[in-house]
Amino acid sequence: MTVPRVLRRAPVGLSVLALMATTLAEPAAAQVVPSGGVVDVTGYGQVTPYGSFGPVTVVVKGESAAAIRSALAGLSASSSSPDCVETLDAFTISFRTHLGGRPTYVATEDDCPSPGVVSVSIVGKTTQHLNLEEDCALRAAVMASFSSGRAQGTRRDKEPCSL
Repeated sequence: MTVPRVLRRAPVGLSVLALMATTLAEPAAAQVVPSGGVVDVTGYGQVTPYGSFGPVTVVVKGESAAAIRSALAGLSASSSSPDCVETLDAFTISFRTHLGGRPTYVATEDDCPSPGVVSVSIVGKTTQHLNLEEDCALRAAVMASFSSGRAQGTRRDKEPCSL
């Protein structure tokens, strides 16, 4: 966001008015995680070097959805984006205004690097990458969404967290 800022100087009896543009930091995308609507979490039965297979999607409600929102909002912005050749998703969190609606906010953990980066897309456009490296809260909240024995490929991607 560009905000005009007016500076006034009065060198040797002259009044000069200068207009400068100052760039203010936009709030992190993670800080504007949708507070309502439907939360879907997709994990995978297998995550291999050749892709993520066997998607398992669950609708998350109540305290579980609140835990995901809170953990996602707590992640810091990353200065780097994933630079792997393969695109392997460990999990995807989709926020929708209503059941069956298009996702308005999507957070995807890329398996490479792992752990590492969550890519955030708002209405289909990637806006930010978030640092997941030393934060186990989001991964724990995602894993808690799946019943035992489901999304094993996603569960495998838990290092260095001891979940």
